[in-house]
Amino acid sequence: MHYRLTKLFRLACLLPTLLVACSDSPSDSRDLMTSGEGVLRYVPADTAYVFAALESVPEEVREKLAPHLNTLVRTYADMLRAVVVHPPEDAEESGLDDETRERIAAIIDELGGMITADGIPEAGIGPESDAAIYGVGLLPVMRVTLPDRELFEAFVEKLENRAGAKMSTASIDGHEYRYAGNDEAHVIVATIGNQLVITGAPAGLPEAQLKSLLGLSLPAESIAESGALAAVSEKYRLSSFGAGFIDVERIAATFIDEQSGVNSELLALMDYDAADLSDVCKTEIRSLAGIAPRIVSGYTEVTPEHFKSISVVELRSDLAAGVQTLTAAVPGLGTERGGLIALGMSLNMIAARDFYSARLDALEADPYKCELLEDLQAGVTNGRAVLEQPVPPTVYAFRGILAVIDDIKGMDIKKQQPPTDVNMRLLVATDNPEALVAMGAMFSPDVASMDLQPDSKPVRLAVPAVASMIEAAWVAMSDDAIALSFGNGSETRLESMLGAASKQPPPFMSMNMDAGRYYSLIGDVTAASTDSGEIPEVAKANAEIMTLMGQMFDRISFDVEFTENGIEIPSTMELKD
Repeated sequence: MHYRLTKLFRLACLLPTLLVACSDSPSDSRDLMTSGEGVLRYVPADTAYVFAALESVPEEVREKLAPHLNTLVRTYADMLRAVVVHPPEDAEESGLDDETRERIAAIIDELGGMITADGIPEAGIGPESDAAIYGVGLLPVMRVTLPDRELFEAFVEKLENRAGAKMSTASIDGHEYRYAGNDEAHVIVATIGNQLVITGAPAGLPEAQLKSLLGLSLPAESIAESGALAAVSEKYRLSSFGAGFIDVERIAATFIDEQSGVNSELLALMDYDAADLSDVCKTEIRSLAGIAPRIVSGYTEVTPEHFKSISVVELRSDLAAGVQTLTAAVPGLGTERGGLIALGMSLNMIAARDFYSARLDALEADPYKCELLEDLQAGVTNGRAVLEQPVPPTVYAFRGILAVIDDIKGMDIKKQQPPTDVNMRLLVATDNPEALVAMGAMFSPDVASMDLQPDSKPVRLAVPAVASMIEAAWVAMSDDAIALSFGNGSETRLESMLGAASKQPPPFMSMNMDAGRYYSLIGDVTAASTDSGEIPEVAKANAEIMTLMGQMFDRISFDVEFTENGIEIPSTMELKD
């Protein structure tokens, strides 16, 4: 489930890139990210977060995705509409009456029919547009260039007529804007010059601060002038198709240091006062934020064949150095690319123990004194108790695991029919495979009688009668791993599996899957789930989304790597022909 949501989120993040960009021809990313003419001139250099789509994906990519994307957007709209119109159990607390729900649903219907792979043509948003989502303080701003402002104004009027209600209007410096909300907060929609600006702000925000949100007054220094986004993009090879970051330390500082401007207004709306924090809490919370000071994400390559992206959780340098010791070589991990799905992880158990012990040492040497961190500090005692527990030598010999499902046959989820045959392999990497076999022999006479040797030659295993879906099972051993396979003919892959190279440096986790079959399977599961309590329309839309994802993508893979930067997660989504 987590992986499914992650992939849907990644696809959602790509939608702005598909819908808006500044040109149809490739451009130098640094030029776009340091230009004083683009949307980044409105983004403060000290923004806490930003994600910008400054270049159009290749036209052949849009053409390839267009049939799927249009249907996908419509299906998402159906799902969102069902959520809106279906009253939750706490409907009164949500503040939405039936009339408001119907108005929102009407807008969703209208938008769902307008969004295409080329943008929202009826709103004047297309391939020649570029966009950025960023923070002025912590307040979010979305800015999109509009080739045709009049067309967008007509589009908004059409949405208002469809909803049967118009947004309130006001003006500032001669610029009219629309807003909706209550006495505490407003959502603001403005067209200023050739740009659409959507933001949220406390009601009654002083004029000077509202002007900074809308871009009527430029920041003292923009992120284009500072080159901060360009520097991040160069470091991680991000493209101008989509790149951004979240500054964790800056967000933490908002709740620690005295604030002015929009943040002051926002914190007042939240009834939050940093003066209530003790000095020691401020120091220690700042230190915690420094553990992972920044999160970076973006696309490194977008072609008709694949999308490549990377997410990075940057770590404090000593922690980044520490986590690099935690992985171990596992045959095939990070290089296995076949079958329905290959999933595995690696872990140097001794290094993990040492790393954990060092963290406990640090907490004992310099304990947290802030009352908000009492539970974290109290965990040191429990952590020491865990380390003092006796651990069998076979545990410290463990290096990792790799599971490969090559094929599943005969399964029909709609008819609740289990698989008739499962063809899969499982590898356990260990410094002492003989000890692992000896342990197995203690529980099974069949294992004891196999006379398994570290020559990678498969030996047949007796299959329990209860395992009706498994026709045959085999096991083989090398000097550093044991591998099992299930299914007729599966033994032919064991020797090559044991002898496979591991990606270097070894990843902490790795996954590669046949996206078409995987999403089809998830779609069938979703469609067959009748007692999940989910809104029927939402369940139906979810199943359709899974089917569409399977039609769009061939294979999807990602690794979790520990590097000098911290935790890096490169990902590839291969498009179907």
